[in-house]
Amino acid sequence: MTDPAGGPPPPQGSAPPPQGPGNWQTPPPPVPAPPQFQQAPVAAGPAPGVVYADTVTRVIAYIIDSVIFFIAAIFIGGLLVLAIFSGGGIVSLIGTILLAVIGLVGSAIYFVYCWTKLRASIGQKVLGLETVNAADGATLTQPQAIRRWAFLFGPFALGSALGYAPGVLAFLGSLIGLLAIIYAFYLLWTVSKDPKRQGFHDVQAATVVVKRVA
Repeated sequence: MTDPAGGPPPPQGSAPPPQGPGNWQTPPPPVPAPPQFQQAPVAAGPAPGVVYADTVTRVIAYIIDSVIFFIAAIFIGGLLVLAIFSGGGIVSLIGTILLAVIGLVGSAIYFVYCWTKLRASIGQKVLGLETVNAADGATLTQPQAIRRWAFLFGPFALGSALGYAPGVLAFLGSLIGLLAIIYAFYLLWTVSKDPKRQGFHDVQAATVVVKRVA
Protein backbone atom coordinates (compact mmCIF):
# COMPACT_ATOMS: atom_id res chain seq x y z
CA MET A 1 0.00 0.00 0.00
CA THR A 2 1.36 3.39 -0.92
CA ASP A 3 1.12 6.76 0.83
CA PRO A 4 -1.83 8.84 -0.62
CA ALA A 5 0.54 11.76 -1.12
CA GLY A 6 2.81 9.55 -3.09
CA GLY A 7 6.00 7.83 -2.11
CA PRO A 8 6.59 4.80 0.03
CA PRO A 9 4.49 4.23 3.17
CA PRO A 10 6.02 5.06 6.55
CA PRO A 11 7.88 2.18 8.13
CA GLN A 12 5.97 0.02 10.56
CA GLY A 13 6.38 0.94 14.25
CA SER A 14 7.81 4.42 13.56
CA ALA A 15 6.69 7.35 15.71
CA PRO A 16 4.44 9.96 14.13
CA PRO A 17 6.27 13.09 13.02
CA PRO A 18 6.20 16.07 15.39
CA GLN A 19 3.32 18.45 14.79
CA GLY A 20 5.21 21.65 15.47
CA PRO A 21 4.63 24.09 18.33
CA GLY A 22 2.09 22.89 20.84
CA ASN A 23 2.70 19.18 20.12
CA TRP A 24 3.01 17.00 23.20
CA GLN A 25 6.53 16.04 22.11
CA THR A 26 7.74 19.65 22.26
CA PRO A 27 9.86 20.14 25.40
CA PRO A 28 8.42 22.58 27.93
CA PRO A 29 9.98 26.04 28.12
CA PRO A 30 12.76 26.40 30.69
CA VAL A 31 11.68 27.55 34.13
CA PRO A 32 13.14 31.00 34.83
CA ALA A 33 15.64 31.08 37.66
CA PRO A 34 14.50 32.85 40.82
CA PRO A 35 15.81 36.40 41.18
CA GLN A 36 19.07 36.61 43.10
CA PHE A 37 20.14 39.22 45.62
CA GLN A 38 22.63 41.52 43.91
CA GLN A 39 24.50 44.52 45.20
CA ALA A 40 24.42 47.81 43.39
CA PRO A 41 27.63 48.76 41.57
CA VAL A 42 30.03 50.70 43.77
CA ALA A 43 30.48 54.36 42.89
CA ALA A 44 33.89 55.85 42.31
CA GLY A 45 35.75 56.85 45.45
CA PRO A 46 35.25 60.34 46.87
CA ALA A 47 38.95 61.20 46.52
CA PRO A 48 42.13 59.77 44.96
CA GLY A 49 43.29 56.74 46.91
CA VAL A 50 39.98 56.46 48.80
CA VAL A 51 37.20 53.99 48.00
CA TYR A 52 33.85 53.24 49.58
CA ALA A 53 34.10 50.26 51.91
CA ASP A 54 32.41 47.10 50.70
CA THR A 55 29.57 45.48 52.62
CA VAL A 56 31.40 42.30 53.66
CA THR A 57 34.37 44.16 55.14
CA ARG A 58 32.04 46.41 57.13
CA VAL A 59 30.19 43.41 58.54
CA ILE A 60 33.48 41.80 59.61
CA ALA A 61 34.48 45.05 61.34
CA TYR A 62 31.22 45.08 63.29
CA ILE A 63 31.79 41.46 64.32
CA ILE A 64 35.24 42.38 65.68
CA ASP A 65 33.72 45.31 67.60
CA SER A 66 31.00 43.06 68.99
CA VAL A 67 33.57 40.56 70.27
CA ILE A 68 35.57 43.33 71.95
CA PHE A 69 32.50 44.85 73.56
CA PHE A 70 31.23 41.41 74.61
CA ILE A 71 34.49 40.57 76.38
CA ALA A 72 34.44 43.91 78.22
CA ALA A 73 30.79 43.43 79.17
CA ILE A 74 31.49 39.96 80.56
CA PHE A 75 34.32 41.26 82.72
CA ILE A 76 32.43 44.25 84.11
CA GLY A 77 29.09 42.47 84.25
CA GLY A 78 30.64 39.49 86.00
CA LEU A 79 31.75 41.68 88.88
CA LEU A 80 28.25 43.10 89.19
CA VAL A 81 26.68 39.64 89.05
CA LEU A 82 28.87 38.57 91.96
CA ALA A 83 27.68 41.61 93.90
CA ILE A 84 24.06 40.83 93.04
CA PHE A 85 24.26 37.24 94.28
CA SER A 86 26.20 38.18 97.38
CA GLY A 87 23.59 40.75 98.32
CA GLY A 88 19.85 40.75 98.07
CA GLY A 89 16.81 42.93 97.95
CA ILE A 90 17.82 46.47 97.04
CA VAL A 91 21.34 45.32 96.14
CA SER A 92 19.98 42.97 93.48
CA LEU A 93 17.75 45.71 92.08
CA ILE A 94 20.62 48.20 91.90
CA GLY A 95 22.87 45.60 90.27
CA THR A 96 20.27 44.82 87.63
CA ILE A 97 19.86 48.51 86.81
CA LEU A 98 23.63 48.92 86.54
CA LEU A 99 23.85 46.01 84.11
CA ALA A 100 21.21 47.65 81.92
CA VAL A 101 22.98 51.01 82.03
CA ILE A 102 26.33 49.45 81.14
CA GLY A 103 24.82 47.70 78.14
CA LEU A 104 23.07 50.81 76.86
CA VAL A 105 25.52 53.59 77.69
CA GLY A 106 28.70 51.55 77.31
CA SER A 107 27.99 50.82 73.66
CA ALA A 108 27.31 54.48 72.92
CA ILE A 109 30.49 55.63 74.68
CA TYR A 110 32.62 53.08 72.86
CA PHE A 111 31.47 53.90 69.33
CA VAL A 112 31.01 57.65 69.74
CA TYR A 113 34.50 58.00 71.22
CA CYS A 114 36.10 55.89 68.49
CA TRP A 115 34.34 57.66 65.65
CA THR A 116 35.11 61.16 66.93
CA LYS A 117 38.66 60.56 68.23
CA LEU A 118 40.02 57.74 66.04
CA ARG A 119 37.79 58.24 62.97
CA ALA A 120 36.97 54.53 63.22
CA SER A 121 35.99 51.84 65.69
CA ILE A 122 38.67 49.34 66.67
CA GLY A 123 37.17 46.74 64.33
CA GLN A 124 37.26 49.25 61.49
CA LYS A 125 40.84 50.22 62.35
CA VAL A 126 41.93 46.60 62.06
CA LEU A 127 40.55 46.45 58.51
CA GLY A 128 41.69 49.92 57.45
CA LEU A 129 38.23 51.53 57.40
CA GLU A 130 37.15 55.00 58.47
CA THR A 131 33.74 56.47 59.28
CA VAL A 132 33.73 60.09 58.13
CA ASN A 133 31.46 62.94 57.15
CA ALA A 134 29.92 62.18 53.76
CA ALA A 135 30.30 65.71 52.38
CA ASP A 136 34.01 66.36 52.91
CA GLY A 137 35.58 63.38 54.70
CA ALA A 138 35.96 65.30 57.96
CA THR A 139 35.99 63.64 61.37
CA LEU A 140 32.50 63.15 62.79
CA THR A 141 31.19 65.66 65.29
CA GLN A 142 29.86 64.29 68.57
CA PRO A 143 26.18 64.94 67.72
CA GLN A 144 26.74 63.30 64.35
CA ALA A 145 28.35 60.25 65.94
CA ILE A 146 25.56 59.96 68.53
CA ARG A 147 22.95 60.11 65.79
CA ARG A 148 24.73 57.39 63.81
CA TRP A 149 24.99 55.16 66.88
CA ALA A 150 21.30 55.66 67.67
CA PHE A 151 20.19 54.57 64.20
CA LEU A 152 22.72 51.73 64.01
CA PHE A 153 22.80 50.20 67.50
CA GLY A 154 20.00 51.93 69.40
CA PRO A 155 17.34 49.19 68.98
CA PHE A 156 19.79 46.44 69.96
CA ALA A 157 21.04 48.31 73.03
CA LEU A 158 17.52 49.16 74.17
CA GLY A 159 16.33 45.58 73.82
CA SER A 160 19.37 44.27 75.66
CA ALA A 161 18.94 46.76 78.50
CA LEU A 162 15.26 45.94 78.95
CA GLY A 163 16.14 42.26 78.98
CA TYR A 164 17.60 42.74 82.48
CA ALA A 165 14.38 44.30 83.77
CA PRO A 166 11.77 42.22 85.59
CA GLY A 167 8.29 41.27 84.47
CA VAL A 168 6.67 42.84 81.44
CA LEU A 169 9.70 45.01 80.69
CA ALA A 170 11.78 41.88 80.06
CA PHE A 171 9.14 40.66 77.59
CA LEU A 172 9.19 44.07 75.90
CA GLY A 173 12.97 43.82 75.67
CA SER A 174 12.71 40.43 73.95
CA LEU A 175 10.21 41.85 71.45
CA ILE A 176 12.44 44.83 70.70
CA GLY A 177 15.38 42.46 70.31
CA LEU A 178 13.47 40.46 67.72
CA LEU A 179 12.51 43.59 65.81
CA ALA A 180 16.14 44.74 66.02
CA ILE A 181 17.24 41.61 64.15
CA ILE A 182 14.83 42.43 61.33
CA TYR A 183 16.05 46.02 61.39
CA ALA A 184 19.66 44.79 61.05
CA PHE A 185 18.81 42.96 57.83
CA TYR A 186 17.12 46.12 56.56
CA LEU A 187 20.26 48.15 57.28
CA LEU A 188 22.39 45.55 55.51
CA TRP A 189 20.08 45.69 52.50
CA THR A 190 20.24 49.49 52.31
CA VAL A 191 24.04 49.36 52.46
CA SER A 192 24.30 46.86 49.62
CA LYS A 193 21.86 48.77 47.40
CA ASP A 194 23.53 52.18 47.64
CA PRO A 195 26.40 52.99 45.24
CA LYS A 196 28.27 54.76 48.07
CA ARG A 197 27.40 51.94 50.47
CA GLN A 198 25.47 54.38 52.66
CA GLY A 199 23.01 52.48 54.78
CA PHE A 200 19.90 53.99 56.30
CA HIS A 201 21.88 54.89 59.43
CA ASP A 202 24.59 56.56 57.33
CA VAL A 203 22.04 58.66 55.48
CA GLN A 204 20.45 59.81 58.74
CA ALA A 205 23.83 60.88 60.15
CA ALA A 206 25.33 62.10 56.83
CA THR A 207 28.24 59.67 57.15
CA VAL A 208 30.07 57.28 54.89
CA VAL A 209 32.54 54.43 55.48
CA VAL A 210 35.67 54.52 53.33
CA LYS A 211 38.95 52.67 52.92
CA ARG A 212 42.27 54.12 51.89
CA VAL A 213 43.99 52.08 49.17
CA ALA A 214 47.03 54.27 48.53
